[in-house]
Amino acid sequence: MFRILFALLLAASLPLHAAPTGLLNDTGQDTCYDGANLVTCTPGNSGDAATYPRQDGRFGRDAAASAGTLSKTGAGAAGFDYSKICFNGDAEGSGSCTGALVANTNATATGSPSTDWACTKDNVTNLIWSLQSGSGDWTTYAQTTLPNATNAAVRCGYSSGWRLPTRRELLSIVHNGASSPVIDSAYFPATQNSWYWSADTYAPGPAYAWNVNFYDGSPYGDNKAVTYYVRLVRSGQ
Repeated sequence: MFRILFALLLAASLPLHAAPTGLLNDTGQDTCYDGANLVTCTPGNSGDAATYPRQDGRFGRDAAASAGTLSKTGAGAAGFDYSKICFNGDAEGSGSCTGALVANTNATATGSPSTDWACTKDNVTNLIWSLQSGSGDWTTYAQTTLPNATNAAVRCGYSSGWRLPTRRELLSIVHNGASSPVIDSAYFPATQNSWYWSADTYAPGPAYAWNVNFYDGSPYGDNKAVTYYVRLVRSGQ
């Protein structure tokens, strides 16, 4: 419960200029707290007159998904809306995209084969995420080495624009209704229960940068020389 509340407070406090392209995702939290357990949200346990009123699970895309009233372009858990993109740039169900998972999602030189799934598009934020989870330091690997290799590989049909995500962008794919990892694993397979670098420098200490732990969704600042996981993103078109 504390993790969920902390994530919501942090997201509300982040600067607006750090928001992803397009709209914001909901949190993935579609249940409510009744004082003892997480339960289905009702006016009785989370209404305005309840002991724990106006909880996140009662509102937004997640609540609409639970009620069966949310229209999606693709699919995904709770209010998330994702589509599979193959290494050659075709979306699942179009062109030659099979939707099958690339045997080695960490491959940067080639797709194997190019008609297999290698990226996930977020239809809410319009961001395209690489399935690849490399690891390295912030300054060289995350900012230069991996983006250059991913652009050179023309991953998912794009030869430019691959970059380290902002902290807010990383938090936009945190699924607070899931655990270990806190993400929709059906669309982000092989996500590690560990820290992923963001592009945001930690303001009190320029030698540090923000990262997000996909074990529990918590953000943290650490030295840029430390090795953490990296998942690249680019803006959709």
